[in-house]
Amino acid sequence: MVGCSETQMDTKLDAVVQKIFKPRRTPQQYMVLAVSSEDADVRRDSVARISKSKKYDQEWAIKGFIAIACLESDPQTRCVAIRALARTGDPRATETALKILNYRDHPPNEVWPPVALGRWDATEALANLSAAGQVPEEYREQVAKTLLDRLRLGTDRHARIAGARGLGCYPSEEAVTALIAGLRDEDFAVVHQCEDTLVRLTGRTHGGDVLAWEEWFEANREALFAHTGEIPASRQPPYSNRWEKFTYETKDLVRWLWPGAKEE
Repeated sequence: MVGCSETQMDTKLDAVVQKIFKPRRTPQQYMVLAVSSEDADVRRDSVARISKSKKYDQEWAIKGFIAIACLESDPQTRCVAIRALARTGDPRATETALKILNYRDHPPNEVWPPVALGRWDATEALANLSAAGQVPEEYREQVAKTLLDRLRLGTDRHARIAGARGLGCYPSEEAVTALIAGLRDEDFAVVHQCEDTLVRLTGRTHGGDVLAWEEWFEANREALFAHTGEIPASRQPPYSNRWEKFTYETKDLVRWLWPGAKEE
């Protein structure tokens, strides 16, 4: 190597050899690092490696994820643990996400206040667990209330979006009224998700028109969910099979690339 002394070359070669032949750590060893290393990057990387391993859903891993999700000082490491825990589908994932979002109801030595990113991931966890049918029955009422709170009171757009999505698994008059109110949100992504969830719950759509939804609500208050599962004609895809979908998307791409192009 140009500009390198023989000693420097030997040092670099030793480093490469050590890297190649260094024994790989087991997931359990990574968990030790995740809860003991002073380096936040090492802790975060260790949690990520465990979550990607085949042992991510073992008892020792779940307990480690719970402890890190509740008490880790580094926000990003904490979020990786929340996502990993939700992926296990374990009933304790619901309990932990609820504890994080409702941290004021618990002693500080059990759970630390989450930052915005943590609130987002915990709300996403509840929404995903609900969609997968992995929320234990005894937690369903609390999950529905927490999702409502995230939509109504949340200052974080991502948490509001996740809250609106999760409410699609909890049909109630309170959920519908909260989603209709959410159509007044200043963030378009929140409005879009509220409309989408309302469609899932009611089988009806009003294109995000809050006044039209309010009128529909008053006229259908006794049968809000009579058409749940139906897809309004205006929201049905203009194709019925893979070939038609491919053709439609190709034409759509052509129209986007060349707005003036004519179709034959």
